[in-house]
Amino acid sequence: MFARVFFLPLSMAPRIGCQDNVVRSYKYTPLTFLPLTLFEQFQRAANVYYLLIMVLQCVPAISSVPWYITIIPLISILSLRGLKDLSNDMVRLPLDPTGFNACFVSVCVSTPSPSSPSLLCFNVSCFPTQADLLLLCSSEPHSLCYVETADIDGETNLKYRQALSATHEELTSNPSEEALSAFDGVVRCEEPNNRLYTFRGQLQWRGEGLLLDSEHILLRGTVLRNTAFAYVVFLTAGADTKILRNSGKVKLKRTQMEKVFNKVVMGVTFIYLMCLSLFLAIGSGVFSAQLMRQNSVLSALVFNSNAVYTGFLVYWSYIILLSPAMPIALYISFELVHTVHSLFIGWDLEMYWQQADKPAQARNTSLNEELGQVGYLLSDKTGTLTQNRLLVRQCCIAGEIYGNKSSFFYRLLTRKGNQCPLSRQFLTALALCHTVMTEWKKSKTLVYQAASPDEEALVGAARELGWVFLSRARDFIVVSELGVTRRYQLLALLDFTSQRRRMSVLVREPEGGIKLYCKGADIVILERLQKDSPHQERTERALELFAEACLRTLCVAVRSVPEASWEQWNKTLAQSATLVTCDRDALLEKLYDEMEMDLQLLGVTAIEDRLQDGVPETIALLQEAGIKVWVLTGDKKETAVNIGYSCKLLDPDSRIVEWDELRLRDHTSKHAASKPQLTSCLPLSTKSLSNLK
Repeated sequence: MFARVFFLPLSMAPRIGCQDNVVRSYKYTPLTFLPLTLFEQFQRAANVYYLLIMVLQCVPAISSVPWYITIIPLISILSLRGLKDLSNDMVRLPLDPTGFNACFVSVCVSTPSPSSPSLLCFNVSCFPTQADLLLLCSSEPHSLCYVETADIDGETNLKYRQALSATHEELTSNPSEEALSAFDGVVRCEEPNNRLYTFRGQLQWRGEGLLLDSEHILLRGTVLRNTAFAYVVFLTAGADTKILRNSGKVKLKRTQMEKVFNKVVMGVTFIYLMCLSLFLAIGSGVFSAQLMRQNSVLSALVFNSNAVYTGFLVYWSYIILLSPAMPIALYISFELVHTVHSLFIGWDLEMYWQQADKPAQARNTSLNEELGQVGYLLSDKTGTLTQNRLLVRQCCIAGEIYGNKSSFFYRLLTRKGNQCPLSRQFLTALALCHTVMTEWKKSKTLVYQAASPDEEALVGAARELGWVFLSRARDFIVVSELGVTRRYQLLALLDFTSQRRRMSVLVREPEGGIKLYCKGADIVILERLQKDSPHQERTERALELFAEACLRTLCVAVRSVPEASWEQWNKTLAQSATLVTCDRDALLEKLYDEMEMDLQLLGVTAIEDRLQDGVPETIALLQEAGIKVWVLTGDKKETAVNIGYSCKLLDPDSRIVEWDELRLRDHTSKHAASKPQLTSCLPLSTKSLSNLK
């Protein structure tokens, strides 16, 4: 069950106090700067070494030089490094939002002030949200709102969030301050955690338990787009928000060079300095015991007749005398080099981004040399190596490939669309099976807002071929099919996840029949087809051809659902959706699998995502520097390999080693004396990764 409870409105809530919504990504405060920087400074063995030398110099019996000879350079080093760390830390200060202290629940119908608590936030459009929020309603139809999550997952495509239908109808039917303040209910949700893509909760309102999930939540860092306003409830703030639960504490970063210096200091201190001083002290004791007593008139060491004590004092005296073997100016030189090198990084025109007018910036001036120690580079493909501007180049319908020529693609598909039922269903699937939202500009131009560039490309391709997606609501989708407007009742949306690797929509056609349209990765769709599915062999051949052309592929399928099966499945789905236990997701996944079986294959889409300029040259240069490059992609294995060749991640001499082949080779050569050294590439699928131990 849920451990956190929120009461609406504020008059219902017990006096609990407020959550601190201030976020601090910087390390130092006026009170902690001095002790914290001293603690960090004395992580260096050299600073501890100089401090001990200074303490020894304060003992008159063994000191041969004044104590301030060491303390002045030591204070200079500590001050220089401390000021540099402080300046680096102050760069983070403007990046922290001031935030505002928000009570567990509060009410507001205007822009909340930083000092006053507020229950429902009103004017948050175009600014990053400063807390995890529950969406109650918005200015958009059906209380949809578009959000940008670039600060959370790096994706610049707009996603949508939607309020519960109950809260939408209540707050938009009579929009007023009184209705907003009178809204009452109890929100029960999970404890604060770091799971960004899941949320479990329940809104108890008017005797009903309304299920809450991630679709209804605006995480801290999201930005509302194309939305005038939104009414929200503050759930968690400050360090309890999901994004801050994922961010670790600012740690002390030490370079490899600094670690080597610590070892050098320890070596010089224990091996060289102490051993040499011990040798000299023993010699001094022997000299004092045997020779100096015979020449007591000439010797100044006769003041102590104990040779052991004399050797002890001489030992520490030699420690002081030989201490310059570790020059204190060495660290000052390195601090100056780091600072000047950071300036050169900012001045380097080769690292200047002209389009955004942004030079390179060294955020930490102590880690410059670490750039030369990089051994592995991990990168995703889409949007990093590629332009993330997707275009549908080809497709395969009923085993026949279309789109080898741009004009041929349009002419043949539109002709077949009037005659071939599979072509019509294929285009209908592209126009229905997605989460794209529509927006009408002032010039009466229809614009699509998609959370995924793949969906935007597919819906745009269907639009060019006569199947125009016009609008969607909570329970229907409107499509213009070759000029004829058709309204489909949306029965269920089985959303895409990285585990499912597919999405489906269950719709009721205007004629009354129920259809399930599904699209997803070929490895997932093909195993859910009917037995002896027609055109499957030719479609699999088309998948291979598209992969060789470095095109991203998605399989499209359909299923006719009997009315009785739908009613039984929907009843079970409604029961499972109201569960608040941890087994809910597993039960829903099982229900989705039951519905997405016995599919009829319609075809395959092939989408092009071109490489960015300079990617092959950059990867080749990195490999020449000895850096091993790993690329993560959701494409087919064949597509990934061909993209590897096109971006010079692979060369013609590389050997492609399959996972099963690698395991077999390791097994057969377990007792071999040596293994051949190969320049090889190991493409790993998700199934192979799950087998890694």
